[in-house]
Amino acid sequence: MRFFLLFLTCVSLAQAADPADAEARLKMALQIARERNDRSLVIQVEKLGRQFKETLPSDAEAQLAVLETKVGIDPSGWSMAGQPLFHPKAEMLEKQKILDQQLKEAMASDDETKVKLATQAMLTVLGDQAGLPDGRRLGKKPKGMKLSEAESTQLFLKALNSLGSPIKRLMEAKPLPDQMLRLYGYTLAACAEIQPFVLKHQPAELADLQRLAKGCASILITLQQPEGHLPFPDLRGKNIRFGDMINRQLQARTVQVKDGWIITADPDGGSQFDTGVCGVALLKAGEVFKDAAWTTAGLKAAEWAMTQKCCPNFNYNAFSVSLLAEAYRHHHDERFLKAALHKFHMGVAPGQAPNGRWIDAHNARTVYHIIILRALGDLATVVKAERAEIDALAKPALKALLDEFDAMGITVEALPELLTAADLYPDDIRLKAAISSMASSLIEKCTDGTRVKMGAQPNQLAVVPRVKSN
Repeated sequence: MRFFLLFLTCVSLAQAADPADAEARLKMALQIARERNDRSLVIQVEKLGRQFKETLPSDAEAQLAVLETKVGIDPSGWSMAGQPLFHPKAEMLEKQKILDQQLKEAMASDDETKVKLATQAMLTVLGDQAGLPDGRRLGKKPKGMKLSEAESTQLFLKALNSLGSPIKRLMEAKPLPDQMLRLYGYTLAACAEIQPFVLKHQPAELADLQRLAKGCASILITLQQPEGHLPFPDLRGKNIRFGDMINRQLQARTVQVKDGWIITADPDGGSQFDTGVCGVALLKAGEVFKDAAWTTAGLKAAEWAMTQKCCPNFNYNAFSVSLLAEAYRHHHDERFLKAALHKFHMGVAPGQAPNGRWIDAHNARTVYHIIILRALGDLATVVKAERAEIDALAKPALKALLDEFDAMGITVEALPELLTAADLYPDDIRLKAAISSMASSLIEKCTDGTRVKMGAQPNQLAVVPRVKSN
């Protein structure tokens, strides 16, 4: 009987794959191989792609299944660990181009009703593909390494020191070459997060931590544009993706380059990313380190965010929601809260799909899903009357993330976001387990128990001491 079942399986795999399906599956495999930064896998996928272009062999399905398994995709090409991937039909993609333009125009109109109509049309066209990501990351089940509050504080400081000369440059307020400003924002946020624990457990290290924070803040304030937004590095000739984007914008005369920086706000809304991250960091660090100039710069970033219309990229809008919520938390200016709620209603809420993720395949990716979940948590902590409305989105969004973690292991770094969610939903047992796993994952990325490195984002590692179960 076992032989008969094996025979049937082999016959099924030997069947010729559909050429269009094979091409789409190879494209997905190549994308994930590149994201894994595995050159050997990339070469294997590209080689099979060239072979399939010449002729599709009778055992194409079997060859695809073997390759997909190596990449981390389930054989069949459209899921990872049972978690589905975006698999649209050709006619769906054609219609989506029109719908994307309609959503862009609706956002530009600043009319919430038009935005809701546009997203509803997208839901209708995408059907069961709505909210499915066009790529996932392989997850990892942590071993369960735990540290005390003092030990995790020491781990952060050692991991920071392991970076060597770049950290010394930042302490001197010298920018690193070709880096987006979010790097300094994440580092500054990490300094603010870890400061109370360094003061408590490693007070001798406090002076260096303050120097690092001051250096990062100085870089951000120096580069902040008069309007309040943060610029983007000119990466032409250094980064294929961003270089092409900048060339297109220069050809369209929508941006301006000066001294190695794109000083014009991204016409597609992308400046909300770095401005949001860095603005929040400046506000938090200004409070922790008692520096009014940093707070002023953070509020200036929030003032800029208030003037920006929402864009079709939901996670870009979410960065501004987080910044405006943080500005309201620090300054209690009702304008900030009003603007945050407007961006929530206009540029975030309409895009949620029935599965808890966001409607388009890009924003449905877990890394962008985290950004939106963060914004929902940040906003929920400062509102009163609107809390139930935010919970109605945040709870299914959180469920979607925890479902992925349960199926695949830890796929992204999201400890601050999970801790905020735990404050909002303290009775969620799965969330508590995810926090413990996430903390262990971050620790294990940075140490094997002997050697130490900064293997995680510093702002993620900096909050590990807050995990009580350690």
